[in-house]
Amino acid sequence: MLPLLGLITGAAAEDVTIMTYCGPWGSCTSETAMWHSILGHFRINANEGCRDPPDVPYLNSICFDWGNQRAHFFYDNHPKRCLQQWTSHPLFLFTSMQRWREVACTW
Repeated sequence: MLPLLGLITGAAAEDVTIMTYCGPWGSCTSETAMWHSILGHFRINANEGCRDPPDVPYLNSICFDWGNQRAHFFYDNHPKRCLQQWTSHPLFLFTSMQRWREVACTW
């Protein structure tokens, strides 16, 4: 499957849908996120910082930088790929939804 992954990840763009909850005192969490790729849809934690998303095949690292509205990720044996926030919509009290999509890495 790994050679096939090279073809898939080279042609398909990844994106993430994130639900962010900010409490009344400003503390926010983005633990509820959905990673969308040609390999499927997977729940991930999109909080600030880096992690290894255990449920996404071949994805070994993803890092979110909320302050700069960007992220980067690595599939096994592939170069760095990047995401940038492109939409944010309030949903209801203290909750919003963000969409991040793949862009060329410039950082």
